[in-house]
Amino acid sequence: MKKLLSLFILGLSLILTGCSSLKTENNLERNPETKYASFKVVNTTSEHSIDPKVANLFGAELRAQLSKFGYKEGDDVTISYSVDAFDQGNRALRMFVGFGVGKGTMEFSAALKDKSGKSLGNISTESALKMGFFGGSLDNLIRKNAIAVATRIHKAKIFQKAEQAKE
Repeated sequence: MKKLLSLFILGLSLILTGCSSLKTENNLERNPETKYASFKVVNTTSEHSIDPKVANLFGAELRAQLSKFGYKEGDDVTISYSVDAFDQGNRALRMFVGFGVGKGTMEFSAALKDKSGKSLGNISTESALKMGFFGGSLDNLIRKNAIAVATRIHKAKIFQKAEQAKE
């Protein structure tokens, strides 16, 4: 009975989640000589072409993820991000047809510069939500993009954690 319940829950979760793809590219300087203590996130998206809610959700999630990694907000490094493309697609088509029909797509980019204006690199993400039982959630995909950007920044070891900065 327990095995059957586990299989049912696994099957249900596979049906209810959306099928998405995410591609990330970056040229961040890895392990720079200078370890920065803080970051500032700035939205540079044109409000005329993209819904501000999309950019704001991305920025909020990026801040939250960097904070989870132990970094603090400040002004040592400015992370300027932009929503370069966003198409909601058609949720009903994703739900009933799937396989890329009605897919939602988005592209984000971020540039990192220190206080002196020195470029620390760029990150870009492209993603698509292709299908899902309820059409999938574009908000979750926006969050996944922000998490991917924060993870790339973390792996580049540009920042020192807040505890280390105090020492």
